[in-house]
Amino acid sequence: MLQLAKVSASKANVLLLDEPTSHLDTYTQIALEKAIEDYKGAILMISHDFYSVVNGMDYVLIIDDKTIRKMTIQKFRKMIYASHFDRDYLETEQKKKSVETKIELALKDTNFELAKVLLDELEELIKLL
Repeated sequence: MLQLAKVSASKANVLLLDEPTSHLDTYTQIALEKAIEDYKGAILMISHDFYSVVNGMDYVLIIDDKTIRKMTIQKFRKMIYASHFDRDYLETEQKKKSVETKIELALKDTNFELAKVLLDELEELIKLL
C-alpha cells in the first residue's frame, strides 16, 4: 500500500501494476479501483482478477501462445463469461464485494445486528459463486 501511495504522489504518466489487488482488503481494493478510474495517465496492469480488469480498464491485451490480441472490455467480458463463468458471475461478484463493504462498515459502527443480516446475505452470494 505504501508503494501505491508513493506512486500516486509522484505524478507519473504511466503506471505499471503487477497483480495490484493481491492481498488488499476490501477498502483498499475500492480505493485502488477509484484511483485507477480517476488516473489521467496510461496504466499497464497485469492481473488475474477479472473484476478489477473489467471495472478499471478500457481494453485488454491477451497474451497467449506468443501472440498478443487486443480486445475491448465488452469483448473481454463475453470471452470471460463464455470460458470461465456463467452469465451472472461478475454481477454476483460485484454484489459480494458490496455486501462485504457493508459488513465492514456495520462492524465499524458496532451495528452487529445489521452485520449478521448482511453476513447471511453474503453466505447466499458465496453459494452462487
